[in-house]
Amino acid sequence: MNKLMTRIGLGTVAMGLATMTIAFGSAAAFAAPVTAAAPTTTTTLGPPAQGTGVHKVFLYVDTITGGGSPTPAAGCAQTNLFQPGQVVVFRMDGVNAAAGGIDLTPATVLNAYVKVPGLTRIPLVYGTHGKASYWTAAWTVGKTYPMGIVDFWVHVTTTAVPATTTSPAVPQEAGTFSQVGLAPPSQLTIVKA
Repeated sequence: MNKLMTRIGLGTVAMGLATMTIAFGSAAAFAAPVTAAAPTTTTTLGPPAQGTGVHKVFLYVDTITGGGSPTPAAGCAQTNLFQPGQVVVFRMDGVNAAAGGIDLTPATVLNAYVKVPGLTRIPLVYGTHGKASYWTAAWTVGKTYPMGIVDFWVHVTTTAVPATTTSPAVPQEAGTFSQVGLAPPSQLTIVKA
């Protein structure tokens, strides 16, 4: 076995991004472990999509399939690509951070709606879906609606929270979600059939 190792001599082994040389049959190969230096990277982050100001109402918003024609491959599937004639379902959930993280429900929200360019406001409706409760609004994409990114936004106005013996009053707050500033692959987009 030792003669075989001596004949092999030096071998090169590729390991991910690093390459190291191993000396077979030599005590020197086992004297100190060989380590590869980690590559140096620098990441420059862009500005936050929702701005750098103080946010008092936090919103989670996404879009899912809701039927229509052509029929989507799966119902209630999270996606951002829709064809004319298909139904976009906007889902929204959130909290009023200014009021201590109170959930956004009909008891804590004055109004909530989606604004799609070229259309009137679409009201968000609160309901239970399976085991979860959240807000939804549906939009059937018109056959003549322009192709491309849809710069929609979601707006919520909360109710004022009166003072209690243990917490101060919280004024009415507003929260807005916009996908402007997100990477194009993450934005709601109308595509050709």
